[in-house]
Amino acid sequence: MTDHQWLMTSQALNTLRKLRKRIQAEFGISLRFSDFDFESQLARLKHRSKDNQTRNLISELEVLRGSPFLTGEEPPERLYRGQKIYQEQGGRDIYEMIYGEELGLHNGRGLPKSQQKMYRGQPILN
Repeated sequence: MTDHQWLMTSQALNTLRKLRKRIQAEFGISLRFSDFDFESQLARLKHRSKDNQTRNLISELEVLRGSPFLTGEEPPERLYRGQKIYQEQGGRDIYEMIYGEELGLHNGRGLPKSQQKMYRGQPILN
């Protein structure tokens, strides 16, 4: 990423100063803001760090940036005609995930009514 406009706020700079000290102490890495892979380093260090304060500082930076830091090793987002594809979780139906457990009450998907024979819109009596 070459867009570092989110770094130009005082809150981001103060958070980065604190974070640099913690990363230097924990990993011995000198973090530079001008590095090509600055954001991917933060993404990797977030998962490697055992210090909760370091993880919280990186999370604050992600909030200030507006998106999470990516390592570059994540699988690409699945799209269909430019729209994100939602994946079903745990074998649940996508409609059940959207409409909840009361799926049967939505859109006529409930238990079938006893079928009545109709002729020209009028029920036929047996």
